[in-house]
Amino acid sequence: MGARLERLWSQLAAFFLAQPPARRVAIGAVGLLSMAAVLGLAWWAQRPLYRPLFTNLSERDASAIVEALKAEKVPFELEDGGRAVLVPAEHQYELRLTLASRGLPEGGGVGFEIFDKQTLGQTDFLQRLNYQRALQGELGRTIGQLGGVEAARVHLALPERSLFVAEDRRPSASVVVKLVQGRTLSAAQIDGIVHLVAASVEGLQPEAVTVVDEAGRILTSDRRGAEAAGTSNAPLEIQQSVERGAEERIESMLGAIVGRDKVVARVAASLDFSRVERTEETYDPDRTAVRTQHTTREETIGAKTPGGAPGVQANLTNDPAAAAGPEGPKSERRDESQSYEVSKVVSRTVAPVGAVKQLSVAVLIDGTYSEGEGGKRVFNARPSDEMDRLRELVKSAVGFSESRGDKIEVASVPFQSEPPPVAEGTLGPLSRWAPAMVTRLLGVVFAAAMLLYVVRPVVLGVAARLPAAPGGRGALGGMDAAVAQLTQENLALTQQHPERAAQLVREWLRVGGPEA
Repeated sequence: MGARLERLWSQLAAFFLAQPPARRVAIGAVGLLSMAAVLGLAWWAQRPLYRPLFTNLSERDASAIVEALKAEKVPFELEDGGRAVLVPAEHQYELRLTLASRGLPEGGGVGFEIFDKQTLGQTDFLQRLNYQRALQGELGRTIGQLGGVEAARVHLALPERSLFVAEDRRPSASVVVKLVQGRTLSAAQIDGIVHLVAASVEGLQPEAVTVVDEAGRILTSDRRGAEAAGTSNAPLEIQQSVERGAEERIESMLGAIVGRDKVVARVAASLDFSRVERTEETYDPDRTAVRTQHTTREETIGAKTPGGAPGVQANLTNDPAAAAGPEGPKSERRDESQSYEVSKVVSRTVAPVGAVKQLSVAVLIDGTYSEGEGGKRVFNARPSDEMDRLRELVKSAVGFSESRGDKIEVASVPFQSEPPPVAEGTLGPLSRWAPAMVTRLLGVVFAAAMLLYVVRPVVLGVAARLPAAPGGRGALGGMDAAVAQLTQENLALTQQHPERAAQLVREWLRVGGPEA
C-alpha cells in the first residue's frame, strides 16, 4: 500500500509540474481556497450555538453573572453593550436554574434576601438600615414588572419615631422609573405606583410620594396640580372609552356579516363635561293644610256697685236710707286666627358628567371581488340596498339621535390586501434544531463537491497520463472504468453515511492528509 501511495504521489507531482505556469497557479489557488473553506466550515460546524441567558441586565447583575460563569468555566458572549449574556444552547436552562438558586439576577437592587445571612453583633441601626434597603429593593423590583417600565429605583426616608407629637416627622418616598423606549405612563399607572409605595410603608401618605422619570420630569406634580385645579385626564379618558366602545360594537357586529378584516369603524364623540345642578320648588294651590290655629276669648259680666247719698250717714250700717244701685252691663270678646300652608315640592337634580352631545361615525366596508381579464382582481361595490341595511345597523349600535345632530357615513371601498402573517408556532420548533441540521447538510454537500469537482478531476488527469500497459488502450480503459467505479462507490457511501463522511474529511484535515 505504501509503494502504491508513493507512486500515486509521484504521478501527482509529475502531473502538476507538467502543467503550464498559469494553470499551476490556478490549481494552487483553488487548493488553498478549498483548504481554507474546509477549515472554516469545520470551525463553524464545531462552534457551539449561543442563546440568550439573560437580557436587559443592569451593570451590577451582569457583572455578578459573568463572575459566576467564569467560576463555572462556562463559555459566554456579551451583547447589547454588556446587558445581554449568551451561553451555549445546551447549558441555557441548567445555568438559569443554577444562577436562580444564588439569587441572580437581583433585579438592580438587594431585596429581603439580605436577611438570609445573619451575622452576630449587628446593631439596631444596621438592622433598620438593612430593612430599609430590602424594602427599597423589593419595591423597585415590583414596579419594574409593570408594563412600560424597564427599571425602577425607590428611595425611602424613614425618620425615627419621636415621643412628642409635635416633633414627629412623617416618612416620604421618591421613585425613579426608566421607561421602555416609546412608552409613557398613564395617570392610572402613576396613581397605582404612588398608592403601591404608600401602602407598603407604615405611616406613608400618598401625598408624600414623588415619581420621576429618567429625564428628571416629575410625574406626580402634574397629576396633583391637575386635581387641584379641577382638571385631569379623566375627560379625555372617558371620551376615548366611549369612542372605543362604539367602534368595537360596530366592527364586531358588521364583521360577522361581511368578514372580520373587512370593516373599519371610527367614532368621534363630543361629550358635555359641565356639572349642572338644578333645584325646583313646585306649589299646588289646590292642596292646602292648616299650619297653625290661635283662639282668644274674653267674657265680662256686670258688677254690683254701692248707692245712696255720700257722707258719714251713708256709711253707717244701721241706716235704712242706704240702698243698692242697679247692676252694670254684660260684655264678651272672642279672637280666632288660622294659618294655612300651600303644598310645595322641592327637587334637586344633578346632571351626569360626560353626557353625549354629538356623535360622528365613519365606517369603511370592503366590497366583493371577481376575476377579470388576465386573472386580475376586480373590485365590486356593495349594492345600495345592502349598504342601507348596514347603515341602519350602525345607527342602532351607536344609539343614533337626530335631535343631537349625529352624523353617520358608511362607504364601500376596496381594501389593500396584505399577505397573511407567518405562523410563529410553526417556526418556533424549527429554529431550535434547524441550525445544527443545516450545519451537517452543508458539511455533506461540501464533501461531495470536493469529491466531484476536485478529487475526481485530479484522479482522472493522473490516470490519463499513466504509461500504456501491454494491453494498450484496453488497460487504459480498464483504469478509467476502475476509477469511475471507485468514484461511484465513494459517492454512494457519502450519501448513505453523510456524518461519517464529514467526520472523515475533518480527520484528514486534522492529521494533514489521508494515510494508509
